[in-house]
Amino acid sequence: MVRTQNKYDFPKNKYFSKVDTNFVTGDSPVTLDINSTLVRNSVDGYIINDGPGDFTVNLSEDGSTFGNDIRMKQDEILSLRSIDIDSIKITWISNSAYRVFAV
Repeated sequence: MVRTQNKYDFPKNKYFSKVDTNFVTGDSPVTLDINSTLVRNSVDGYIINDGPGDFTVNLSEDGSTFGNDIRMKQDEILSLRSIDIDSIKITWISNSAYRVFAV
């Protein structure tokens, strides 16, 4: 019996990781193309605001249509578990830092 891997099964052999330790107005907005790294949409991961400032996050299933703003404050963690994500847009509100990990 041949079993194909469902996109929600683990483990995955690729991951996406991005860190910006000095996210300032000139860096904004940044669009992270998860799909081109994973060669599929992600289904799990997280975004962490390593602060001190705030930023907004917008998620996209298709890479062109983004959802509503999710405002992240210092030390907040946004779980990306079970969310179909092609791209993530992060927009500066005040000087901050972030970590993004997706599988």
